Amino acid sequence: MGINYRVDNWFLGYERSINPKKGGGGGGHNFKPGTGLKNLQAAGLKKPEVMVKIPRRTGNSSGMKGVKGHLEYISRNGSLTLENQDGQKITGAKEIKDTLNEWRKFGIPENSTKREALNIVFSMPPGTPAQAVKDAVREFAREKFQGHQYVFVEHTDEKHPHVHLAVSMRDELGKRMNPRKNDLFHWRVFFAEKMREQGVDCAATKRQHRGIAQKGDSAIVRQIEDRGKLSEVKKSQAQELIQALKENKRPLHPFLKEHLATKEMISEEYKYLAKELYKAGLKTEARAISKLNQSVMQADNTTKAQARFDDVIGRVTEKSVEIER
Repeated sequence: MGINYRVDNWFLGYERSINPKKGGGGGGHNFKPGTGLKNLQAAGLKKPEVMVKIPRRTGNSSGMKGVKGHLEYISRNGSLTLENQDGQKITGAKEIKDTLNEWRKFGIPENSTKREALNIVFSMPPGTPAQAVKDAVREFAREKFQGHQYVFVEHTDEKHPHVHLAVSMRDELGKRMNPRKNDLFHWRVFFAEKMREQGVDCAATKRQHRGIAQKGDSAIVRQIEDRGKLSEVKKSQAQELIQALKENKRPLHPFLKEHLATKEMISEEYKYLAKELYKAGLKTEARAISKLNQSVMQADNTTKAQARFDDVIGRVTEKSVEIER
């Protein structure tokens, strides 16, 4: 068994890299051999992580009404030009209406209890060529969503380049997608592959692969804060912090034991991988994996709740010292 085979299976989730999964996300998961090592090496070299997210649905729209809402939102009510699965450009309310009529031919009901379109957001850090992101999404969708209706569009209203893609849940044979959490990770890995084909060096790894304990805020939370409002998540966090300060009790890490065990397991895998790569004469790759292992072991285990508590206590302590002086 070659090193790439072992790493791909460990990184992607045993056998997923070799045997495409039936059902789940669109198109199965056929990755190039060595994709696991490629992403881990990029992470070790601190290359930017790609982002692929499915925003939470807002409102109660379903069926074709929900699809219409998707397309109007990502096109900014027709002011932005969409591109569909056939490479056709769609601009304005009339052409969006024509596109919706095409989607209806796939048997999407006017009213449905199920989600009939998936809105996926692909993004990269500021400074990434926007055209490269759009071209990578085009190739991603062409391979992953064959037989589905879809449209995508680049948004330039934020510093980081990002593309919205709306894809029908049903394909031309009426079969529905059912993407799961691991499918989303595999989509990130595939998107990273497409970004590298565009000449952008990047990584797609899980937080656990990098030893990170804290989960970032969701896109929805960030959007709410950008509008100057406080999300329900932030309100709940504030209440928890106030209670912890009243009790003068630092919040516990609810999964510290599991987190440390995972870090140790991942570190052992990296040590083995670096050793095998070095023996095979791949010293550059071995050094990158060793750096990644070092980052994992040095990563802070503090949760967000603990970090907020420590920050407040630290500022209060500093203020007390200043007063005493």
